[in-house]
Amino acid sequence: MPRKKKWKRRSDNSNDFTSKTQPARSGAEAELLEFALKALTRHPHTIAELKTLLFKHSPDDPLVDDIIQKLTDYGYLDDRKLIESSVRTALESKLHGRLRIEKELADRGVASELIRTVLEEQFPLTLESRQLSLALDRKLAALARPLDAKKLSRLYNHLVRQGFSDDAIRLEMAKRFRDHLDFLA
Repeated sequence: MPRKKKWKRRSDNSNDFTSKTQPARSGAEAELLEFALKALTRHPHTIAELKTLLFKHSPDDPLVDDIIQKLTDYGYLDDRKLIESSVRTALESKLHGRLRIEKELADRGVASELIRTVLEEQFPLTLESRQLSLALDRKLAALARPLDAKKLSRLYNHLVRQGFSDDAIRLEMAKRFRDHLDFLA
């Protein structure tokens, strides 16, 4: 049990001093909190990632849980904000599909219910075809012409890795490459 530090506080009503006990912050707790804050300044972590990182640094379960709770209370650690930021980045600059976004966030230890909730808010299923079209346009701009079956196969595999469903890719490619329907069979 950590030692308690005694300090005197002046009473509001009189000139006398009252003694209050204040738990002393242990050196291990301060060190672990500093370590966690440094980790969060490097890049955002999910609660699960930070917990794993802290357990590598200190095997004390209650201490790690206490640090996680403090960081959550302070607003430094919030899985929902991290998901929202990741979804925005995946939509705007990376042009990923829903499947890849879900997988990456699940791999980081975020609850699947929370992932689905945020995805429904920020990336409804109706936007996926637009996202697929943008990803296809970006990749086509980098491919040399003429397009043959091998290049179309690479394009298809790229879109699968980006997290789009097979059916959606086939539908979009069938619209654009009618003369290569044998490839899509």
